[in-house]
Amino acid sequence: MRSIDEILVGEYLEQNGFMARPLRKSRPQSKKSGDEGLDLYIRNMVFVPGGREPNFLLFSSELRYLESAIVCVRGWYGEKAALASMSSGSDILRYLESHVAKKVEKWFAYDKGVTFGTKIPPKKILLAPVFPTQEPHRSQCIELLKSKGVDGIFSFKSILLDLIDRVDTKQIYEKSQLLQLLRTLKTFDLLKDSQMDLLG
Repeated sequence: MRSIDEILVGEYLEQNGFMARPLRKSRPQSKKSGDEGLDLYIRNMVFVPGGREPNFLLFSSELRYLESAIVCVRGWYGEKAALASMSSGSDILRYLESHVAKKVEKWFAYDKGVTFGTKIPPKKILLAPVFPTQEPHRSQCIELLKSKGVDGIFSFKSILLDLIDRVDTKQIYEKSQLLQLLRTLKTFDLLKDSQMDLLG
């Protein structure tokens, strides 16, 4: 059974023109290590060469500049760093330093027999449950992850907001239970578009 993280990421990527497939790993992951999760190879099916490099923080507006990537979907916020406990930039930076930075290289290890079919190697992207919004912690977290070979971050919150904004209450989503659920919640005013929240 797929986790909610996997379902959300898969739907988000599909809605933004990406094809995704599971990536074969170079070694089996151990459940005892806390490293279980999904690894995807994604390819932008509407990519137009010649643009700039995507920004490190990958919001929907940046995805047109991303040709391909390896995405590590890890529940690294589950054990000791629940979302509620990571309320400040210093908390997030501390957790990245003590837990995530030590595992990143292993997370991005893949079977060297895998070929990607692009001239430029795929970017290495993590799904982050939360990320600092204020400086200097925002820049410090970015620099730490870059030093470990990470090329970008998908924000769990921005993925959710993007999907909510895309859902039209007048449309039926027969092929997606997730979008149908979001449509139902919006229909009964239990969810609102992020733009409406900003104006409210």
